[in-house]
Amino acid sequence: MTRFPLQKIHVCLLSFQRVLIGISTFTISVLIFIQVFIRYFLDIPLYGVEEIAAYLAVWLYFIGSGYGIYKGNHISASVMDLLLPNQRSKDIFQAFVSVLTLILICWIFLLCFDYFQWSMKRVPKSPELRLPLFYVHFAMVFGLGMMTFYSVIETVRRFIYISKREDYVSLATSDDNKNSLNSSKSL
Repeated sequence: MTRFPLQKIHVCLLSFQRVLIGISTFTISVLIFIQVFIRYFLDIPLYGVEEIAAYLAVWLYFIGSGYGIYKGNHISASVMDLLLPNQRSKDIFQAFVSVLTLILICWIFLLCFDYFQWSMKRVPKSPELRLPLFYVHFAMVFGLGMMTFYSVIETVRRFIYISKREDYVSLATSDDNKNSLNSSKSL
């Protein structure tokens, strides 16, 4: 099967996100377990574990937010779905919401990118371990970059589906359908 460059980027990003989410979740869990065990059973404090766990959590949150946009699991107010009379008007409204979401994400991305640049110039350090914080600040840029990428795809797909007068199918649902089709062909 031939893949377009955007599809290759999408597949690589998804794999990368899943690996980072898994590694950071596992590492945070292990760090917290070690901290609790050492503090409460050995009565010895372990220096800097909370700081590392918090910084890994920032990475987990922002990578997870990009993955949440891909899966369509982000927070939404679906009251308009109840008020609008037909599916076409609901689709148009959802496309409008996608555009607004994309604008908001792009604006926040630019703010975080400026903050990251400031962080690279000033090199602030963490309080306990004195780690440079631009590693943590880059998590915001990376996560919002993924959110922007998937929001652009979602917005474009919504307008394509509206122009074709078809019911909208999210990228994640489309990927799941392709994967189930490929697995049934291999059986």
